[in-house]
Amino acid sequence: MKQRGQWLHWAVWGLFLIFPSVSRAEPTTSFEAGLFHPLQTSPDDTSVVGFRFDLVYGVNDNLQGIDIGLWNETRGNAHGFELGADNRTGRNFGGAQVGLFNDVKRDFKGLQLGLIANVTRRTCEGFQASVFFNEAEDELRGVQLGIVNHTGSLYGLQIGLINLNDDKKYVGFMPFINAVF
Repeated sequence: MKQRGQWLHWAVWGLFLIFPSVSRAEPTTSFEAGLFHPLQTSPDDTSVVGFRFDLVYGVNDNLQGIDIGLWNETRGNAHGFELGADNRTGRNFGGAQVGLFNDVKRDFKGLQLGLIANVTRRTCEGFQASVFFNEAEDELRGVQLGIVNHTGSLYGLQIGLINLNDDKKYVGFMPFINAVF
């Protein structure tokens, strides 16, 4: 039994010698500033781990940290705090987004405060509040507060004039308050 374990050990190490691993270092910066894309301090395929300031419009690959600007776009994942008129994330977001309009293409965890709208294309775990519209297309696990709230599946609370839940097990429309726990 011991010999078999040693054989496996050397076989795994042998694979590393035959097929060396190649890692691509992702370009990152701790500070990004820009007037509008592409007029910014780093190319758009750079990830920001720190602080990004976009006077008008900035684009980067991923973001971890603080993002302040008029129109903020992250093509990949974002984690941290975003403040802007329009905040857009291409994949997943974790943290807080504050703006006129917030849009996350995949999963969202945290707090979205949007004057006009908050949109999460997949699952929202947390709190969405806007004056007009909140959307968690696949699933909401938390609270929506706005005039119109919509989700594919609800496990939480919707408070607004129009509350929509696409899950066929429950009532699809409820005025004022809709709750599923």
